[in-house]
Amino acid sequence: MSTGASGIVKNQDRLLSKDYVLLMFSSSVHALMNQFFLAAAPLYMVLIGGSTLHAGMLATVYSLTALAARPISGMASDRIGRVKLLIGGAALCAVTCALFGFASVLPLLLLVRGVTGVGFGVHSTCAGAAVADVLPKTRLAEGIGYFGLYATLAQAIGPGIALAIIAKDRIVDFRALFLLTAGLCTASALTNGCITYERKRKALEKADAANDAGAVASDAVTEVGSVRTRVAVEAGAEGALPKTFMGFEYSVFAPVAVLILLQTGIAGIMVFMAPFARWKGFGNPGLFYTVSAVGTLLSRLVFGKVADRRGSDVIIIPGLAVLAACMAMLPTVGSMGALVAFALPIGLSQGAVSPTINSMMFRRSSPARRGTASGAYFSAIDLGYAIGAPLLGALVDARDYKVMYWVAAAFLALALLVYILISTDRRYAKLNKINQ
Repeated sequence: MSTGASGIVKNQDRLLSKDYVLLMFSSSVHALMNQFFLAAAPLYMVLIGGSTLHAGMLATVYSLTALAARPISGMASDRIGRVKLLIGGAALCAVTCALFGFASVLPLLLLVRGVTGVGFGVHSTCAGAAVADVLPKTRLAEGIGYFGLYATLAQAIGPGIALAIIAKDRIVDFRALFLLTAGLCTASALTNGCITYERKRKALEKADAANDAGAVASDAVTEVGSVRTRVAVEAGAEGALPKTFMGFEYSVFAPVAVLILLQTGIAGIMVFMAPFARWKGFGNPGLFYTVSAVGTLLSRLVFGKVADRRGSDVIIIPGLAVLAACMAMLPTVGSMGALVAFALPIGLSQGAVSPTINSMMFRRSSPARRGTASGAYFSAIDLGYAIGAPLLGALVDARDYKVMYWVAAAFLALALLVYILISTDRRYAKLNKINQ
């Protein structure tokens, strides 16, 4: 098969392509959608007579349906293609976002929010796999690192936009925000329809098949031999695909275990930094989040290139070690300045480790199963967060924030240990050689 038939741009070292930019825009829209609802949904629930508990139920339903949709959509995208599911996921989000502002009873709100979670789970999973499809293999970690910047940008501007629109605390303003979100998701669906790499790949494959058929038809003997050869090659290629468990290749399970432990520990910062700062008497920790976001931005611009050239171990091992050390030392800070000083190494490490694990999972999976690899990656993030948030919260209630952060540090140290024992590049290469 030619280079063009693989669906990747002809210049194999070219990072930016039309489809890559379209995927970046589309994913940015859905990240903004999440930030809009994160800022507005709790206020909307209170405005229509609900409670913070109801707002929490909305978030839980959204997370669970997104999690449930990921492995299914990943497997489906490997079979029927990414673009169709990208369009469907974005369209589903558009419809449900528009309906959300006109729902006023909790069961209907939960239903609408749950369906939105399905749409987001489908879209984000397929977008991750599609990005891996269009990126050159030699720059996979770098390209995935840049791609993840959409989430950082959405986190920086999304809540401010949402709060500005609903500043007057009127139902009509909330509906305007949700309709704006629906319009953005509609634009995402249209943008996804302009992604062409799958169509080009199929056209080239069809052209190659037609050329083969024409050449074969010229000689009956050659036809028999060619057909037999092609069948044998196809059978061999299919047989060469690694075995799976529940649809996932075995190579993704070790990185998934590391990622779940990582996200379980990181929940201590994502969820509890604001109440921890208040408990310490520091006030608003907004500067911590800003500096951490800067660290994440810088790491995504730099460390992807390092991972492509020198492998995943040189990024993940020191990154996890720094995260565990910072988490363990957080309870000792005595001022806001000291707290903010930890933000940069935390942001740098977190922004380096997660995309490197993502690219590593794509490298270790068959190209034909990148959808399931993407589903495994995002499912691990969701699952780690779902475990970490309530577990660490219960520790705060039972003991205090010191114990909570020490336990979070233990999860990160365990992630490092698991990575060293079962998931390093050297170990994977050794196992792969044995299997071959």
